[in-house]
Amino acid sequence: MRATVVRFGPELYEEMQAEAAQNGVSVAQFVREAVVARMAYTAGRRNDGEYGRAARQAAERSRAESSAVRAGKD
Repeated sequence: MRATVVRFGPELYEEMQAEAAQNGVSVAQFVREAVVARMAYTAGRRNDGEYGRAARQAAERSRAESSAVRAGKD
C-alpha cells in the first residue's frame, strides 16, 4: 500500500469525517472508496465494461487491507 497527502478545507473535512463515521469507516477508507467509485464512474462513461469488475475487486482489496491494518493495531 502507498501513502499520499490530500488536503481538505476544515468544513469539507468535518463533513467527510461525519459521513465516514456514519458509514462505519475511517476517513482514509472513505477517501479510498471514493477514488475507486470515481474511477468506476468515469470508466462507465467511456464504456469500459471491464473496469467495473476491477473497481469492485479494488474496493474489496482496499477494505481487506484496511481491516488488516486496524487488526494489527490492537
